[in-house]
Amino acid sequence: MNARASDRIAEEQAALRRVAVLVASGAPPEEVFTTVTAEVRRLLGADLSALARYDPDGAMTYMSRWSAAGEDRGGGARPRLGGRNVSTLVFQSGRPARIDDFSQAWGPPADAVRGLGIRSGAGVPVMVDGRLWGIVRVASTSEEPLPADTETRLAAFTELVGTAIANAHARVELRRHADEQAALRRVATLVAGGATAE
Repeated sequence: MNARASDRIAEEQAALRRVAVLVASGAPPEEVFTTVTAEVRRLLGADLSALARYDPDGAMTYMSRWSAAGEDRGGGARPRLGGRNVSTLVFQSGRPARIDDFSQAWGPPADAVRGLGIRSGAGVPVMVDGRLWGIVRVASTSEEPLPADTETRLAAFTELVGTAIANAHARVELRRHADEQAALRRVATLVAGGATAE
């Protein structure tokens, strides 16, 4: 292994550690989303990175986006899925997808980035509790397509995103259950104390 490959692996492991620490500490998913999109854009030398959630109405909602110019939280942008583009291919297959020549891409998600000069892109599904939740995607304006290992490198990050979302859901469910139990205890205390029906 040459020094360049060794440095790349060390950088990637450091980035994964930073995200894993956020997930393990129970950071809000939004913080994890922002960190993941920033890290993958930097690590892969991409011009654009995004994390989006697939919605039941056939659209996707950007949770976080980064470009070479900096963070753009997406402003609630909700392009519809459809056509031939990375986001739609991942949605339809539940598997990683890439397009090395964006002149062959079409549909709302492709139209949204075409104005940025994007030439190639790749995306990996985010799975939560075994179900497709969303996508982490990177894109490049370079004439050269993204490296062949892009999807593999993204997959490690999407596993952490899925864990963060599942943990957040579990915390919400636990809080709801605790609130419900507290309410039942209050009612039981009133009944045991002989309170009137009112």
